[in-house]
Amino acid sequence: MLILKKIYYLCPLFLLFTPLPSFASNALWRVVNNLCVFNYQQLGSVFPCEKVYLDEGRAKGYAIVRDLETRYHYLLVPTLKLKGVESPELLLPATPNYFSLAWQNRHVLDHVYGKPLPRNAYALTINSQKGRTQGQLHIHIACLKPHIRRSIDRQLPSIGEDWTELSDNLVGQHYQGKRIRQEDLVGIYPFMQIGNQLAKNSGEMRKFGVAVIPVTFENKQQGFVLLADEAGRVKNNTGHTENLLDFTCRGFAW
Repeated sequence: MLILKKIYYLCPLFLLFTPLPSFASNALWRVVNNLCVFNYQQLGSVFPCEKVYLDEGRAKGYAIVRDLETRYHYLLVPTLKLKGVESPELLLPATPNYFSLAWQNRHVLDHVYGKPLPRNAYALTINSQKGRTQGQLHIHIACLKPHIRRSIDRQLPSIGEDWTELSDNLVGQHYQGKRIRQEDLVGIYPFMQIGNQLAKNSGEMRKFGVAVIPVTFENKQQGFVLLADEAGRVKNNTGHTENLLDFTCRGFAW
C-alpha cells in the first residue's frame, strides 16, 4: 500500500508541470477522474486538485482544479462525464447548478491573493464547443479584466430583466445580457435560461459561451449580469468567453 501511495503521489507531477493545452482534449478529465477522484477515494487526498466533492455521489460531484499556467485561475469540473455547454444534461433540473457551485468556491482565488478579493473582482465563464480545447465541461473561476469591469458597469443601466443587446462590444464580440437579481446564484440556472430563451433548440447550445459577472444594481442590491456570446450570430462572435478574464487579477493583486 505504501508503494501504491508513492506511485499515485508522484505520477501527477508529470501532468501538473506540463501545460494542459499540450495534452489531448481529454487531459482535464484524466486529471480529475484518474488522479483527483482516485486519490480522494483510495488515499484520502485530493491531490493534484484543490478540492473534490463527492458527498452526493459522482453524478453530483465536482472538483476544483488550479491552472498552473496562470496565477489566478481555477476550474470547476464535474466528476460526471459531460462534454461541455452542449451537454443535454445541463437543461435538466436534477443536474447540479455548476455556476452556483463555482460561485460558492470562488474564494480559492483568495488563497493565492492572500486576503479576500472584492466581490466585483470575480467572473465565471464557460466557452462554446468550438471556443474550448478540452472535452470535459469546466467553468473558469478568475478575475474580470478591468476594462471589461468598467464597460459592464457603464452599460448596466441599459441592461434589462430580459435579454438585452449590449451597446458596446466586449473584446470585439457582441454579447447579450440580462439581470439576475439574486446575490449567490442559488436557484438560478444560467444554462437553462439560455437553453429556454436564446437557443433555437438543444442542438444550438453548443454555440454559446456563457459568463456570469457580479454587479451591484442601482438600489445597492447585489446580483449578476448573465452574458451570452453566440458563435456565428454576428461577425467575430466565437463563443470564447474566457477572453473576458484576467489571470493576473490586475487591479486587485500586487
